[in-house]
Amino acid sequence: LFQWDKIGNKCFKNSTMILPICKYLSGIVHQNYPNKKTDVLYQGIDTSRWYPVQKMELKHPCVGLLQGAWIWGKAKEMLTLTKVMEAMPDVMFYWAGDGPYRDQILSVLSKYKNFKWLGSLEYPDKVREYLASIDVYALMSGLDMAPHTILEASAMKKPVVATNVGGIPELVNNESSYLIEIGNHKEWIDKLSILINDKEKRKQMGLAGYEFIKNNFTWNIVVKRFIQIIDEVKVRI
Repeated sequence: LFQWDKIGNKCFKNSTMILPICKYLSGIVHQNYPNKKTDVLYQGIDTSRWYPVQKMELKHPCVGLLQGAWIWGKAKEMLTLTKVMEAMPDVMFYWAGDGPYRDQILSVLSKYKNFKWLGSLEYPDKVREYLASIDVYALMSGLDMAPHTILEASAMKKPVVATNVGGIPELVNNESSYLIEIGNHKEWIDKLSILINDKEKRKQMGLAGYEFIKNNFTWNIVVKRFIQIIDEVKVRI
């Protein structure tokens, strides 16, 4: 971590411009490098890689989480699931992901019969199958910038329920998702129940999410934005 920090600081200090991947991160960049020019450049996605496939054998109705357990500040929010699963015993909750904090998460969540850990899935084929199979995509994160899994779930036309932190709100809109404040298990129960019990609502939100990312985050759009930024930098220089 010390070496990564050292390399990062050297790169940022010598850079002409810094391109954070979300507006939330842009604010952090300004705090640390107030004299540097910055502009937001979101991550892109190729929606043609996210298409209908044969589904995995999952128990329905179900909610799918797809996230790592590499940073405790992010992963610990998954523990909010305990009260959610207790209130929704007829709904299966699947977690695909891994990391050094896996055991801390599993030691708590594995006690519930309506929870199953799928481990780390092969990318992108098995991840595509997983997203095609779930009813609702959930991202329970205590800290995040611009998680690509939201773009992928939306590309697979799945409704998104996510924690309202970091840059997550920048990747969704009101028609495609529900945003939940950290630790608010009652709101998780309420919003997941709405989607689990309303197939048409799930479909509508999934389509809205697909249209939103298609119009804002495809590589064609991101590359044009990158070229625009580079041209602006050349003019300034």
